[in-house]
Amino acid sequence: MSERNEQPYFAPEGDGHGAADHAADAAHGAADHAADAAHGAHGDEFDFTHLLHHLEDTVIFELPKFMIGGIEFDLSITKLILMMWIAGTITLVAFTSLARNIGNGGAAKGIAANLFESLFNFIRQDMVYDIMGSKAGRGFAPFFVTLFFFILFSNLLGLIPFMATATANLSVAAGLALMTFAMTQVNAVRAQGLLGYAKHHVPSGMPMFILPIMIPIELLGHLIRPFALTIRLFANMTGGHVVILSFFGLVFLFKSIILAPFVVGFVVLIDFLELLVAFLQAYVFVLLSILFVNSAVHPEH
Repeated sequence: MSERNEQPYFAPEGDGHGAADHAADAAHGAADHAADAAHGAHGDEFDFTHLLHHLEDTVIFELPKFMIGGIEFDLSITKLILMMWIAGTITLVAFTSLARNIGNGGAAKGIAANLFESLFNFIRQDMVYDIMGSKAGRGFAPFFVTLFFFILFSNLLGLIPFMATATANLSVAAGLALMTFAMTQVNAVRAQGLLGYAKHHVPSGMPMFILPIMIPIELLGHLIRPFALTIRLFANMTGGHVVILSFFGLVFLFKSIILAPFVVGFVVLIDFLELLVAFLQAYVFVLLSILFVNSAVHPEH
């Protein structure tokens, strides 16, 4: 009797049914992905990030990074750096034109030239000289006038479409405040001497047991000044753009065309308010800087 070598047939895993199920799942997932992409393409959820171009900093021209002492330095040209270059160039051109007119004994021509000359005389005469005196203020007037116009032009550039507000960046505002802080400390030492400046932080006749409390408070008071200048300028120049963004967000939040004209009207009013804030913040920053430097040069006041 011949034996037949018959072995039962076992279908391997992943037979035709399993492959079909797998293909169906893949097709279903692809369909869901395509539906999600189409949903986003129709703009049901509006992306507001592109409206922050007046505040955000992007790289315009990238340069190679390098290391010095284990610290990485990146000197790439960003949008805010370009805005500061533009503000500095406008300030330089305006000063050159004004100096040429004064040197030739001529008068300013045009609305912009008259406005610039009026602001220049106001800062020098009514701010620097009135607070510090004409003798002491003569040496500080160029710094404060330049500081005012640089901040002003940086603020105004942020109101132009596709430009950016450099002073709405925390690093830029802190850099300007540190310049004032350095000017204050250096001129305090020059006017009072290092020992006299140190003694000024210790009021005469104070009991010795209070000194460990008063000296840190006095030092903290000096450190708070640049911090206050930084936050004041940064917050005020950022706030207007955020308010405008919030008003635009109402249109997409309520999805109402009727609301759009009212939002546009409010935005126009805020733009005019930001124009006022641009001048006001430059004035306040420079005024406080003059007061800080004057208190260092004339501690008796």
